[in-house]
Amino acid sequence: MIAAEQIASLSTVCERAQVMSEAGVDMVVLDKLTVRVGGQAHKLDAVLCPSTHSGYTTRLFLSQSFPQKGGNWTVHQLLGRQWHTWSWQGVPADLPLLQMLMCHLDALR
Repeated sequence: MIAAEQIASLSTVCERAQVMSEAGVDMVVLDKLTVRVGGQAHKLDAVLCPSTHSGYTTRLFLSQSFPQKGGNWTVHQLLGRQWHTWSWQGVPADLPLLQMLMCHLDALR
């Protein structure tokens, strides 16, 4: 279960954050998250998975890919939608959600 104050902390970086579950796994859907890639800001939807997913401790899925950033991009079906993610390891599950998100986003800068 993800604490309400953890979800509320994400409102500083996206329009809306809400918890959704799939196959017993809680994930946070982030509407209109600003993602900086190569000096440009992009507004897009994202899903933060704060627990193990597909062999990674935590994962961030985006509504579009940025292959110019490398990282072996893959496509996943989550919550009835297609999402993109890259190979990025080492973001611990015990971080506060906002810090976890920032660690994932740092990989795209």
